[in-house]
Parts: sequence; structure tokens; C-alpha cells
Amino acid sequence: MAFSSGNPAVDRYIAEGYESVRGMSSAFAATICGHIIRRQTELGISGHIAEIGTFEGRFFLAMALGLAEGEHALGIDTFSWPNDGLLDLFHSHCARLGLARERYTAIKANARELSADDILKALGGQIRFWHLDGDHARDQL
Repeated sequence: MAFSSGNPAVDRYIAEGYESVRGMSSAFAATICGHIIRRQTELGISGHIAEIGTFEGRFFLAMALGLAEGEHALGIDTFSWPNDGLLDLFHSHCARLGLARERYTAIKANARELSADDILKALGGQIRFWHLDGDHARDQL
């Protein structure tokens, strides 16, 4: 059974590119998220999106491709596991799958070391949707 977010860019990514980006999130979860972001836009809710635990960008891309004009996506990760090439890989996935560099920012940092001001400065405005998928260790939760 195929699901649809109702956003053509998000649905195309999920159908054609989602499985090419390594990650643990499901296509179903990304579709639901894409639907929520689309519905927010229809209701006049605007703002940026942010994710902690971006990894290679699998879920991040589903959110970012659903943004309206003038909105921006922020990905926060240490981008160090499994190796230091992860940030470059993330950028290459974004470019390959249609997310223009001016539409997003990646911060290579431990989210626990960032302040709200650091995050707002990176985006320049309010966040309307957060996806938290950082360290899964018990002590970090």
C-alpha cells in the first residue's frame, strides 16, 4: 500500500531516493511528517524546521523538501560517526536529491552544547517543527 504526504517533492523523494540514504526512519514516518508540514502550511503555520541527529539526512530531506518558499531547514549532528566524512556525505545527499544548499544549514556540534540563541541565529526565525533523533544512549535521553 502506497501512502502520500500530498506534497509532490516529498512523495517523489520517498518513492525514488529515500532508500538510497542510510538511516533508521521508515518511509511511513517520513510520509506522515511530510503530511504534517504540508498541512501546517495550508493552515497558515509557517516557520523553519530543525532536526537533532541528522546523520546522513534520510528523514531531514523528507522534512526540508516540504518547506514553503522562504523557510529553512537546520540539521544538527556531530557528523562524526561512523567517520569524519559524514558531513560531506550529508551535503552530497542533499545536492543529489534536490535540496538546494541555500535552503538548509548543517551545524556540526553536540546539540547539548548549543543554546537557543545559537539555533535561532542559524535560522533567523521561529521553528515550527522539530525532529529529535540524537544519541540513543540511556544517559543521553
